[in-house]
Amino acid sequence: MGRAAAWTSTSVLCLECAHALGLESALRGDGGSLCDRCGAELDDPHAYSSERAGSPSIGHLGLIWRGWILRLIELVFWTGTFAGAVAMLVCGGFVPVARAWLRNELSSWADVVSSLGGIWFRVSAIDPDSDLGPVLARVDAPMLFATVDAVGRRLGVQPPGQIRLTYLPCCGVVAWRRSRALLIGLPLFRVLSQRELRAVVAHELAHLARGDATRAARSARFVETLGLELERSKAVHGPLGFWARFLYGQAAALIEPVAWGQETRADRSAAAIAGGPTAASALVKVALVQPLFKELLDAFDPIETPGQNLYALFRGFWYRLPPDVHSAMRLTMLTTPHVHDPAHPPLSSRISVLQSYPDPPNSNGDAQSASTFLGDLEIFEHMLHNRLFSLVEIEPSIFHRNGT
Repeated sequence: MGRAAAWTSTSVLCLECAHALGLESALRGDGGSLCDRCGAELDDPHAYSSERAGSPSIGHLGLIWRGWILRLIELVFWTGTFAGAVAMLVCGGFVPVARAWLRNELSSWADVVSSLGGIWFRVSAIDPDSDLGPVLARVDAPMLFATVDAVGRRLGVQPPGQIRLTYLPCCGVVAWRRSRALLIGLPLFRVLSQRELRAVVAHELAHLARGDATRAARSARFVETLGLELERSKAVHGPLGFWARFLYGQAAALIEPVAWGQETRADRSAAAIAGGPTAASALVKVALVQPLFKELLDAFDPIETPGQNLYALFRGFWYRLPPDVHSAMRLTMLTTPHVHDPAHPPLSSRISVLQSYPDPPNSNGDAQSASTFLGDLEIFEHMLHNRLFSLVEIEPSIFHRNGT
């Protein structure tokens, strides 16, 4: 049985089956501690505190019913907004709609609802070809595809149909229509080791295995987009505006425990496959690299340095960091209070859970850089740099001077 537990001051949460136990029922007279549902071995409860737990002790059934309620709220929102808009049109709302039409401000049903004081928007994911990086072929990265296939087999999930290189040091899974894609940021291949990248892949494929990239992701997009629309729109008023604000408040209160539970579950999968310390190291590195790369991207000007490659510049910067500076940056990342994130538990809490898992012995190549997963990393650096900073070419004019 795996060793995993998140402890609160009054209860124990088994991270194998998400069953919450009281401390009295978790502790045995011989000093051992086992989950009374799945029998998983639990760590010492006295070594944990509510601060280390980080997220609410919500069991598997709690996450399921919260997810169903979120989907129900979305259905109620669309139904209520449509019915309310139709009722307002019948009861005189056609007057502001007609005024907006005369001002040529109506182009869709969303504009009609907006003129009545409500909100209507698109939730479904679009085809990511326009804003994500290139699709990798198996011949471009055979070791990476083999790793993804192996992790997918261990998690019991079919690997996604696409692996894409993204521009920023982030990772994730996206689903649109019937397609699935695994996203890995190109800078991460220079930062992570092979085992650390395997932990990242396991974390993301765990989201795919549990439907976090489909049903749960749609609920998260709905709540996030509704909040952005409420913040952006200044014309929300009347019954439809009150309806949108009320349902957003209800959905926002439910989405955080669901998102935190999904992240904790995916962290467990990463630790079980790659080892707890390795998964924790990968988590810290990703969190550390993202603000560094963003700062470099903000300061980089491709016009002033036409021969410089952004990703090569970042690679040289990362490799030249002294070990003491790197250690200080990691320590600062762990000790500095962060802004509350409704989508992710606190970093320190996630690390404390991950480190309760053992680290398996290294296999051949595990300590090598993840850059060995790609055939020719410099080619991909050049490709993504050109895509990111491509300039629109000026077409030659069809007009000529008289006589030429």
